[in-house]
Amino acid sequence: MILDKKNIKNHEQYTTRNRLKYIFVIFVLGYIVLASKLFDLSSFTDNSIKSSSYSNTDNLSRPMIIDRNGYTLAQDIEVPSLAVNPKLLINIEDTIDRLMIAIPGGFNRDTLRKKLSSKASFVWLKRGIEPHQKASIHALGIPGIRFEDETSRYYPYKNTLAHIIGYTNIDNIGQAGMERHIDSNLLKDSNFYQDSKNIQLSIDLKVTHAMRDELIKSLKKYKAIAAAGILMDINNGEVISLVSLPDFDPHVPEISQQPAYINRITNGAYEIGSTFKSFTVAMAMDLGIADLDTMFDARSPLQIGRRTIRDDHPQSRMLSLTEVYTYSSNIGTSRMAIEIGDDRFAQFLKKLGMVGRIKTELPELSSTLLKPKWGQIQLATASFGHGIAITPLHAAAAGASILNGGIYINPTFLKRSSDTNIEMRRTVDSMTSEKVRKLMYLNVINGTAKRAQVEGYHVGGKTGSGEKVENGTYNKDKLLTTFMGVFPIDDPEYILFLLLDEPKRIEETRGQRTAGWNAAPTFSNIVSRIAPMLGVKRSIGPSVFDEELTVASAVN
Repeated sequence: MILDKKNIKNHEQYTTRNRLKYIFVIFVLGYIVLASKLFDLSSFTDNSIKSSSYSNTDNLSRPMIIDRNGYTLAQDIEVPSLAVNPKLLINIEDTIDRLMIAIPGGFNRDTLRKKLSSKASFVWLKRGIEPHQKASIHALGIPGIRFEDETSRYYPYKNTLAHIIGYTNIDNIGQAGMERHIDSNLLKDSNFYQDSKNIQLSIDLKVTHAMRDELIKSLKKYKAIAAAGILMDINNGEVISLVSLPDFDPHVPEISQQPAYINRITNGAYEIGSTFKSFTVAMAMDLGIADLDTMFDARSPLQIGRRTIRDDHPQSRMLSLTEVYTYSSNIGTSRMAIEIGDDRFAQFLKKLGMVGRIKTELPELSSTLLKPKWGQIQLATASFGHGIAITPLHAAAAGASILNGGIYINPTFLKRSSDTNIEMRRTVDSMTSEKVRKLMYLNVINGTAKRAQVEGYHVGGKTGSGEKVENGTYNKDKLLTTFMGVFPIDDPEYILFLLLDEPKRIEETRGQRTAGWNAAPTFSNIVSRIAPMLGVKRSIGPSVFDEELTVASAVN
């Protein structure tokens, strides 16, 4: 009996030890399986970072960008991306065929074969695919294929605001425009994204759509190679609209790297021709050198060394400053600049913000191109916009300062609140500003800008037509036409600067291609559409400057 009990006890101990062994073996096997899974996952993730510089934590969430009225211009969306672990593939050629059928035109066969033949455990096949493409590939049931959800940027209005908003790269990092500006701020302030739910621009979406539409029409009508325009609030520096054609889809930004697609408003420097005369006459009046009735000798061409300066519409007589501006006399403005002198001329340009880059948010900014030395001929030609290249942004900001009462305000693409501290400086006396507005109004009524008139609104402006410089010489066959206009002229609210690059002669312009025949009517078309959108009141009765209408009509 005692022996039986001992045998039973030994049997129970033996059984227990075996069970423990089995449990231990199962535990070890389970641990090995789990460890291998973890290793596989770790390897997959590590290779994804190495091959794409991407991880979920690096794919940034960005603030929403909205226009001044709250319309969404840019926002984050979740998109699937396609990846593969090549080690799990059964048949590479079969996989290539099936993927190319699932996404027609989405892959290059040789590139796909190289990726699928990789020894890595993670390879990106296609970043940012469409939901229906994901569904098609998922239905194939290919081993090793997987999807990663990523944050991408969506621009609902595509080309309309491309040069302002810019774009991000595949990892959602800003590369151009306001998107790049946002990232610049992030580098300075790590709390920028958390503190900024929305980035509100000064841009008006509806106004920009209308302006772009009219510029597209003019581009086609006058057969130009490019067109651009900037609209600014003259009293607070807010940029209400910016258009530069040709433009691009920010979802496919590669084309934006081509020279033809630059932002011509901020990143292109041009000789703007006679439009520049607005600044020269402002200088002359503000420095006390001349007034509206001061006479200048335009009886014959002006000879300076071996250079001869002529007028496009010669009057061959003495001209008042008002007539110099209205007839757009190169001779008259050259004589003004010579009296001003090179030092004062250069200092005045600096005061107008025309030296160096403008301080604003867009990173794509060009400097003005000024002569290193100002000889008498360089000074004379600069007075009517030759030999001095500025960006349209420079022109608009400087123009606003001589039209708003004489205050320079740095332009901004962000909406300014009533308590925003705006940096200002005086450029000209308020009386000078009023006189420049008077000259612009007279120019639209009687001068080269007659076709800029807008029904129901009193406007003012100045035309400019300059031969383009190619290989160091002026090409007479290629013009750049510009127009700088202000409305309403009696109590200015907005300045609009326009540019047409190489407009052609057409039947409607009687074979003419200067600014009065293309840029000026483009201004009229744009203002007639956007003035009501902006809430600009229609002009009732005559302008305060109508009493000055004593200048004879100029030849267009």
